[in-house]
Amino acid sequence: MQEAQARLEALIATAERAEARVEAWSAAEFSGRADEGGIVAVTDALGTLTRLEISPRSRRRLDATNLAAAILAAITMAEEAAATARDALLADLHPAPGDVKRSR
Repeated sequence: MQEAQARLEALIATAERAEARVEAWSAAEFSGRADEGGIVAVTDALGTLTRLEISPRSRRRLDATNLAAAILAAITMAEEAAATARDALLADLHPAPGDVKRSR
């Protein structure tokens, strides 16, 4: 019975840690930059664009095609950063196949 109680307490502690990590991750912002930092895209944890900053220097320096490409590059970098963080979080939350113990 004590072993079952210890396992239950360990499971509860693990769930609480996982919940805290997911909460921190979901509140995080991820950014991507282009045109030497003149364009900054910010996404939330799901990769949804929440903010786009374009400096006046980038607007003057880049024609419409290059400005669009730089904006797309910044957004893509931010989305990739969010996806990488999500993948790392999920990998940490899932036990490795060898870590799963089955009782009979």
